[in-house]
Amino acid sequence: MASEPMSRCDVLIVSASYGAGHHQVANALATAIKQQRPHWSIEICDFLNYVNPLFKQTLLFGYHQVIKHFSTGYKWFYEATRHLPPDSKWRRMLNQIGSQKMLEDIYNRSPSVIVCTFPTPAGVISYLKSRGYIDTPLVTVITDVAFHSQWIHPYVDAYIVAADVVAKYLKKKGIPPSHLYVTGIPLRQEFMASCHDPSIWNRYSLKQGLFTLLMMGGGCGLLSDIEDICERLAKLELPMQAIAVTGTNYALAKKLEDISQHSKVPLRVLGYVDNIAQLMEISDLLLTKAGGVTIFEALAKKLPMLIYKPLPGHERSNAHFLVRHKAAILADDQDEVIKNIINCVTDPSILKNMAQAMEPISKPFAAIDAANIIVEIAENYKNNSQQSRLFIS
Repeated sequence: MASEPMSRCDVLIVSASYGAGHHQVANALATAIKQQRPHWSIEICDFLNYVNPLFKQTLLFGYHQVIKHFSTGYKWFYEATRHLPPDSKWRRMLNQIGSQKMLEDIYNRSPSVIVCTFPTPAGVISYLKSRGYIDTPLVTVITDVAFHSQWIHPYVDAYIVAADVVAKYLKKKGIPPSHLYVTGIPLRQEFMASCHDPSIWNRYSLKQGLFTLLMMGGGCGLLSDIEDICERLAKLELPMQAIAVTGTNYALAKKLEDISQHSKVPLRVLGYVDNIAQLMEISDLLLTKAGGVTIFEALAKKLPMLIYKPLPGHERSNAHFLVRHKAAILADDQDEVIKNIINCVTDPSILKNMAQAMEPISKPFAAIDAANIIVEIAENYKNNSQQSRLFIS
């Protein structure tokens, strides 16, 4: 099993196909590391590729169905597993899923550091380290402002977290302060500086200078009740325009297109787009669910947020973080959504105050800061390995 590596890499990043956020963070880290060490090989792997294909499809289907139709069940599961200790039967079982294939891949690639942007593979790798199969440094990147025991494992060498409140929680759980790094959630390069393109107004038939509402619900377009909200906005006489990003939810896009035909508020329906940073720059308010990556992207662009029906667990934690810092408004029903949109359109000071409140918690350069940490850990491992070989020889 300890044969010559087949496809060696310097950094192995393990993500997972649960939503787009984990992959976005992985790609942002890979880009930032490559900029610092252009000659390094960096590989991104999907953890679900290490598990049985049928099991993978079952997991993904079940995840999407629960998120769409049974959020109460998701809340129950999240809370039931939130404080499980690492040696619990459930955690021990999770930590062995796909472990054999992952171990073979690690032997083949021989990375100098492994970075996980999803909790389950971090547990698997921690398990492999506990058994003495590997000694590779393990870095876990927590992609929400949330506290869940599934992120915490005994053989993690460094935690990269979104905010101080997460670091404080991990300290209480016994994680050494030397293992904790508060960088924010790593974002793509276009969130580090202005990327405004003046042609965007004409491209999407938008009126420059008019209040712009951006609506996003994740890669699958799962923002709750968006169709009903757009129907209600369509009847209002407001000096505003709206952009709906529906991702891969083609059925929703068709319904919103139909609404746009009779809407008094101009409504532009976009499917999957790769210029979210530009859209955020031209928008005045973001209506969204509170996914970790999305809210930190909005923070980077100082885009005020109206959070509606965040998922129980991690999204609810993200929303509370924003509200505590007065960087967002939380709406629990459609009436509150409409009322807050009207208030923001008619009273610009609401948006101004939220944008100002974002300054202390905005982390546009998180990817660079996180890359610095990962590179240092990898180089220390390489140097120690070289010294060990010299000593043995």
